[in-house]
Amino acid sequence: MKNILLPTDLTLASLYPVHEICRRAAGEKCAIRVIHTLTMPSGIADLLFLQQRKPYDKVSPQFMEALELLRKKYSGVINILSFEFLWGNSRPYLDLYIKSRDIQYVYLLKDHVYDGGLPQSVNCVPALQKCQVPLIYITKTNPVEFGTLTTLLYKEKMPA
Repeated sequence: MKNILLPTDLTLASLYPVHEICRRAAGEKCAIRVIHTLTMPSGIADLLFLQQRKPYDKVSPQFMEALELLRKKYSGVINILSFEFLWGNSRPYLDLYIKSRDIQYVYLLKDHVYDGGLPQSVNCVPALQKCQVPLIYITKTNPVEFGTLTTLLYKEKMPA
């Protein structure tokens, strides 16, 4: 099983590489870990309740629905499609996360600006580029912007 990391800025466009991951799987199951990094709080009160402060309620319903629809669309290929917030974006922290999850590849959308998404968001792409894991850059094959569920999910059918 391939273990893959996919950073997101909580936009539908940042989920586009899921199509390529599944197309390239070649009959092998995949575990795709979609992550979004947040700045580490500095106050003691914030640190005490760090786990409860993950802003899942701030993620758009369209983004969560897109994850579920992609999970169903590629159920024959995707074994796990998880989404989680990570506190911090340092290279050592991301290296540890990658090693603990046995991540083999990081997929990035080429020429995509990974904007924040939330006030406490932080771009993890520069740190991921320094990690000891292969990066695979995906170019959108369709020039359409993937700003809606329909455009994200409209993709040619996978080969049988």
